Formats: sequence, C-alpha cells, structure tokens
Amino acid sequence: QTALQVASPAAVEVIAQGQPLPAPIPLNPPESGEEADAYYESLEGMLVSVAQGVVEGPTTKYGETVLVLPEHAGAHLLRWHDNGFAIMVDDGSTASYTTLDELPYAANTGDIISDLLGPLAYTYGRYKIEPIQPPQVQAKEHPLPQIAPAAADEFSIMTWNAENFFDTRVPHPSDPPLPTRDEYQRDLQKAAETIAAAGAPTIVALQEIENIGVLEDIAAQDALAGYAYQAVLIEGHDSRGIDVGYLVRGDQAEILDVEQFDAPEGLTSRPPLRLHVRIGEREVYLLNNHFSSMSGGVEATEPRRNAQAAWNVKLVQDIQAQEPEAWIVVLGDLNSFYDSLPLDTLRAAGLHHVFENLPEEERYTYIYQGEAQTLDHILVTPPMWETFRRVEVLHVNADFTLPDPQDTTPRRKSDHDPVVAVFGR
Repeated sequence: QTALQVASPAAVEVIAQGQPLPAPIPLNPPESGEEADAYYESLEGMLVSVAQGVVEGPTTKYGETVLVLPEHAGAHLLRWHDNGFAIMVDDGSTASYTTLDELPYAANTGDIISDLLGPLAYTYGRYKIEPIQPPQVQAKEHPLPQIAPAAADEFSIMTWNAENFFDTRVPHPSDPPLPTRDEYQRDLQKAAETIAAAGAPTIVALQEIENIGVLEDIAAQDALAGYAYQAVLIEGHDSRGIDVGYLVRGDQAEILDVEQFDAPEGLTSRPPLRLHVRIGEREVYLLNNHFSSMSGGVEATEPRRNAQAAWNVKLVQDIQAQEPEAWIVVLGDLNSFYDSLPLDTLRAAGLHHVFENLPEEERYTYIYQGEAQTLDHILVTPPMWETFRRVEVLHVNADFTLPDPQDTTPRRKSDHDPVVAVFGR
C-alpha cells in the first residue's frame, strides 16, 4: 500500500486548488484472484465506479458488502472457486453496527446496487470501494423458506449456531452488550420461528447458548406450542459462557441419557455433549460440538480442530465397541470447511456427511467476504446412513444483512443457517 510521510506541514506547498477530478474508472476485475490483486493495485487510491452490481455477500456489521458485475451473477460465490471478479464495498468508517437501522445503506444477497462511486482503498488485506455517497439499492424479493416436517415414519435432526444467545441477566461477557428485555424477547421469537420453519425437528442441536434457561425460554414460545420440547444443556468452560445444548420433542423422542465429555489436556472449552434418545423403537446417540474458531488463521488453528474431530471419533468408537450397529450422529458448528482435514478425519472413521448428495450450490451455511461456505455439519454412522431420506439448509441468515429490530420472523437471528436432515425410523 502506498504511503507518504511528511516531516513537517510547512514543507507542503499548495500549487493549485479546485481542479476537476479525473473521470472515474469503471471496475471490471479479472476472474483470477492473482490477476485481480494486480489489477486492483494499479487502481489503488483512484476514483472508480460500478454502474450496477449484484450482491453476493450481504452488508455486514462492519459496513462491508460484496458484489459482482451482472455478467458474473446467477450463482453464489463458492469458497473453493476463484472469485477474483468479486468487488468489495466498504462504508469507510470504523463503526461496528448491530442492527439494520444503524447502517448507512444495506443490501441482501441478490439485491442490485447501482451508482457506486468512490476511491479504491486498501484496508484489512482487501481492496474496497469507499462510496462518496450512498449507492442505490434495488431490493430483491426474498420469500421466507419452509422445510416440510418429517413424515410419520421419519424423524428429523437439526443443527444450528444461534449466535451469541444470551439472556438479560448478569454475569455477562464484555461482548456482545447485555440485551434488553425487548431484544431478548425478539430473539426468542425469532429462534422459535426458525425452528418452526425448519419443520419442528425431532431433535434440535444448538450452539452458542448461554444456559439451559435460554433453551427453556425458546421452547415456551407460541410458535413451538404443542411440540413439548425439552431442554438439555450441561455448562462447559468457554470463557464467554457459550455452550452447546439440545431441544428434544417430547412427543417424538424419549431422553435416555445426557453426558459431557471433556477432552484430554484442555483440548476444548466446549466439550461434546452426548445425547442418547429413543425414537420409536430406535435408539440414537448424538454428539453436539462447537469446535474452536478460525481466529488466528485457518491453517494455524486447524490442528486443534482436527484433534477435536479425533476426540469425536474416539467417542463414536467407544459406543460402537458396545453396539457395533449403533445409530450415531456427530454434528454442530465444526468451524471447518466441507473439504477440510477435520472433516476428512471424521469421514475416515466411516461417517457419512449428509451433504454428500446435495448440489454444490446449496452446500453452504455461512457467507464470509462474499464467499459461501460450510461450517455446520451433520455426519452419521453407516447403519443410520442407510435410512437417510433428505437434507435441507434453511437459508434465512447467511444471505441477509443485520436484523431489523422490529422483525420477529426467522430472518437473521444468527449469521449461520440451520441444517436439517431427515431419516427413516
């Protein structure tokens, strides 16, 4: 990045003022990421424009939006593809926003942004347009999706990172802020509506839940009346107090046992939580996980997540030693990509990923810097895989910008999309 250091303001001489600006340069980056970096570097600090673009990454809490020119639109930018033609827009501030009404402008995936004009900056490792005036946003229709409930001879399992689900009581971590009563009630409604829109699954595995009271409050919402959801959670050791837990439909499943498994040598502060249930005549074991984050770099932190995957393999094998044909599920926010080493470790143990037959375009639960990717997973043992019926991702979060404070629909309770898998009994 070009930088000028001036020893003294007195050394600067103004030789002209009020000069016309050069005409803006229309952006048209190449597909190759390497070529795109060179292309952008040649334009850094210059006035650039985009007449019209299609949003691929919704506006984030940092005021960043990712779009592509219309000729590249039509499908999500997938993390494992070369996406040099992606264009990042940044509001140019250092603010961190929490709700939709705080943003200077906002867009969801598929929306059209036009009349972008501003200098091309380089911050936090990315080239970005910083608009000198708010762009025009043409909103796309976004009907809320629904997942059909499991049939009478089926049952369903859902995993969902509900993102920082804290109640209104102290103690509370420094971030995010303690929610007000109204904010907490809105989040409860949104979470319950999300579970209902997912077909009220037999078992809901959740991550980033503060305590069992939050789960009980979700289960008590009107949207879930009649399902007799029972809350299951054992406190872990996470520094922010977030845990993994379950909601189990009492009208479809019987809880037989719950146990937490601390890994050796402090491998994880969020130990896997094993749930043993009976569904009809079938017994099922579930291991709910929230692996370590990628903070610090994907490659630098992957060995720890791979060790956590190996710990799950041991827990699976311990069950199989007693019950070789056991139905076992490993699921949760594994903070690992579909093609990563931790997932390879789980597959090598004979587990099947429910995304195996899902079209590539649908295989995402999270969008980061415009790129769709999978962080949330459900894997099952071969006997259970034989009865696999279908899987769907409820896309109500990743494609959307920050939440509207007045909205109680499933949209944008979290930054992760729920995954729902259906099996025969």
